[in-house]
Amino acid sequence: MIRITLTSAAVFGATLLALALPAAEEKEPAAKPDREEAKKAFEYLNKVRQAPGKFGKELGIDLGDVKPRRALVWNDTLAKVAEEKALDMAKREYFDHVTPDGLGINIQIHEAGYKLPAAWVKDKKSNYFESIAAGNATGVGAIRGLLVDEGDPNLGHRKQLLGLTEFQAGFKDIGIGFARAPKSKYRTYMSVVTARRR
Repeated sequence: MIRITLTSAAVFGATLLALALPAAEEKEPAAKPDREEAKKAFEYLNKVRQAPGKFGKELGIDLGDVKPRRALVWNDTLAKVAEEKALDMAKREYFDHVTPDGLGINIQIHEAGYKLPAAWVKDKKSNYFESIAAGNATGVGAIRGLLVDEGDPNLGHRKQLLGLTEFQAGFKDIGIGFARAPKSKYRTYMSVVTARRR
């Protein structure tokens, strides 16, 4: 039989050692979601969709020919995917529609449960539904930048968010993810997913 006896000196020494060790510091996450900004972006976009002419003047762009569109409906599945995408861009410090793993938003929303036709997910890099922004202090600021769409001669973000093509006019659902990563290159990242199942 083995017997272990601790002397009072040994117990005292162990106590001092435990007190001397630094407590494990809680690290701030590299990136965290800001759901309040995501919701504000959603609300602002729907206001623009319902009164494009008014907001076109505010944004300094011509939306005079754009007819009002129905409000998009918040979809929790799309929001979860958009938030995960924004966080992923922030954590891995990339800014692209395709992840470093080679996945576009179509396959991501499909695998999350927002089922799409097989043809839309055949190419794993496909993106029919996502706009991304980075470096904006607020979600509303990010939406404004995407609607102005400076630098994109095709105005792809504006067309997607306002439903300006026949395909995009059928979009009904939306999810937005906004992530803050103060130590990353752009500090904020946003993914906006507007979609339809068919």
